Amino acid sequence: MTRDEQLAEAAKCYRSAAYFITHYCHIYDATLGDWIPFALWPEQRRTLDVVINNLLVVILKARQLGLTWLVLAYALWLVLFRPAATVLLFSRRDDEAMYLLGDERLGGMARRLPEWMRPRATEDSRHVWALANGSVVRAFPTGVGDSYTATLAIVDEADLVPDLGRLMRAVKPTIDGGGRMILLSRANKSAPESEFKRIYRAARMSDGKRILV
Repeated sequence: MTRDEQLAEAAKCYRSAAYFITHYCHIYDATLGDWIPFALWPEQRRTLDVVINNLLVVILKARQLGLTWLVLAYALWLVLFRPAATVLLFSRRDDEAMYLLGDERLGGMARRLPEWMRPRATEDSRHVWALANGSVVRAFPTGVGDSYTATLAIVDEADLVPDLGRLMRAVKPTIDGGGRMILLSRANKSAPESEFKRIYRAARMSDGKRILV
C-alpha cells in the first residue's frame, strides 16, 4: 500500500469507527482457535451507533455476541483516531482487568493492525498502554482507579461488581466532562436487585441520557 493509500485509509477510519473495526480489527474465535476479521453484524453496528451517540450505555450481554470485543474495538479506535483519549477498563478482579488490556483482547487487536497503522507505545505494561500520540488505556480492578477522568470508562461484568454505585459516583466526572461510560455484563442471577439491574431497568424508561441495548 502506497503512502497516499495509507493516508486515504486513515482518513476513512478517522471518519468511521465502523469502517475501522470492519476493515482492520481482528477478534479471537475460540471455536476456530484463531484470530479472524471482525465482520460486524447489523445489531453490532446498531450497538456501536448507540455507544457513539450516548454518554451512558447499559448492555445486558450473553455469550458469543461479541459485545465485549465491540466496546474494546471502539476503545482502540478512540485512542488511535481521537487523541489524546484516556480509556479506563474496569473489571471485578485485577487479573480480569489485565486480560481486557492484554494480548488476549485489546492488545491482541492492536498488534494485528497493519504495521503502518500500528501505534508506537511509550509504555506497555499489564496495567497501562500509553501511546506516543498522548492516548492511554489503563486497566483496574473495580476497587481502585476511580480518581481518573476519562474519555471512555468501560466496566465489564458490571453486575458482579459489589459496589457498582460507588464506582459510578467516583468516575462520574468522566460523563459530566463529556466522556462516556459503558456498563456491560451478563446477569448475575444471585443478585436480582443489584445496582446494575436497577440501572438497566431504569434505562427502559430512558430520557436519552441512558440507553439500553
